[in-house]
Amino acid sequence: MVNIEILPLKHEDLEFFSEVRNSCAVEFLHDSRKFTLEETTSWFEKTKPDYYVARVDDEKIGYFRTSNLDNIKKTIYIGCDIHEKYRGRGIGFRCYQEFIPLISSKYDLSTIYLEVLSTNSVAIKLYKKLGFIEDANTSEKILKCGKFIDSIKMFLKTEDYLNIRR
Repeated sequence: MVNIEILPLKHEDLEFFSEVRNSCAVEFLHDSRKFTLEETTSWFEKTKPDYYVARVDDEKIGYFRTSNLDNIKKTIYIGCDIHEKYRGRGIGFRCYQEFIPLISSKYDLSTIYLEVLSTNSVAIKLYKKLGFIEDANTSEKILKCGKFIDSIKMFLKTEDYLNIRR
């Protein structure tokens, strides 16, 4: 049995965060830009993001990001990037199983949203396995490497998710 921890992103995690983000940028992220550690540090200090490091058996394996928190509608957007040496092992699924209840409880959420590139079939399969549903009316095109790619918006009703897990 693996021990999974989801901890707030700290200054000492930024080198790891930057490495993972940059390795995911071109293929998986909506924003393909890569950033230096100095740029990442400056961004972190200015924005103080609500991001989290995922650790498995005391080893950093990836991070979660949050954005667009709406306290009135009780919604948030999330995303996760896993270090390439840990992909394809089911670890992302297990980490999401820890993160969803954590973030749902922290903000008393009703709905969690995410967006995924249509070319990322592995992530889409993961999200569907977690119970996310595609929001058919919200797809948009993202320009990546000179081509337009669909960005798929998905959502998860937290009450449904938490009831299934009980």
